[in-house]
Amino acid sequence: MEDRASFRSGFVTIWGRPNVGKSTLLNSILKYKITIVSDKPQTTRKNIKGILNHPDCQIVFIDTPGLHAPVDPLGEFLSNQWKSSLFDADCLLYLTNPGVSVDTDEIYLKEIRNFPHPILLVVNKIDLFKKGTIQKTIHEFSQHFSFHDILEVSALTDVGLEQLIQKIRDLLPISPPYFDEEQISDVYERDIVGEMIREKVWHHIHQEVPYGVEVRVEEFKEKENLVSIRAIIYVEKDSHRKIIIGGKGSMIKRIGSDARKDLEEFFGVKVFLDLWVKTQLNWRKKPAVLRRWGYTIR
Repeated sequence: MEDRASFRSGFVTIWGRPNVGKSTLLNSILKYKITIVSDKPQTTRKNIKGILNHPDCQIVFIDTPGLHAPVDPLGEFLSNQWKSSLFDADCLLYLTNPGVSVDTDEIYLKEIRNFPHPILLVVNKIDLFKKGTIQKTIHEFSQHFSFHDILEVSALTDVGLEQLIQKIRDLLPISPPYFDEEQISDVYERDIVGEMIREKVWHHIHQEVPYGVEVRVEEFKEKENLVSIRAIIYVEKDSHRKIIIGGKGSMIKRIGSDARKDLEEFFGVKVFLDLWVKTQLNWRKKPAVLRRWGYTIR
């Protein structure tokens, strides 16, 4: 890395309503898939830190669960997650999409009005909209809220990402890196594995079932040309277990096949994936189970 006297390092929270591309943006910036991408709200459950290492800076991005009205102990955990992410950040990216009314985002903007550091408006998915629509959105948001700067990007095609990274770098404090240069996240590999599997459940299963799913990796072994994984998909009801398994095991095979492809791309070797489905009744309402699974309830 370059001269420590000019090295910059800090934390950047990615904020915005569901489905604006927060997780896709983080994965695209890092060039690694470390967080779930889904069009369903409340997919992200824990603050996930993605670490971008450049010769002159280290940017630690925080992908958050977003606003959540707690109805159970898990909801309480999610609410604490996004609140803590705002206090931890040196800079905040507010993501929105062209064509979105500022009234739609008002509840999210309200939460960051007292944020003490720079806030960048990042208009994502510009590859899908005409210039006039993009400019109208920028005008409306800039009239309603005082942003430090406004940037247009496409997380899907990488347009504007280098400019965004440079802008963030310039806003961070002079500081040594917080994490090792080789580190890409603050979560363990087995946790990333669990999230990749859970993502496939969200893609294939609908209605209320995915919200009651938790994936725990029970066995994780790395060999020279093979990664062997055994994971359990937990559900809240026996009826949900039957849905995930599917007729003659068809659904669990589909979930496993799709997850294996992502895992092999991530590890760069063949992956043996052994999936099981078990019922843990009403686990979202049980603090003891949540603590055992890493959801610390205050």
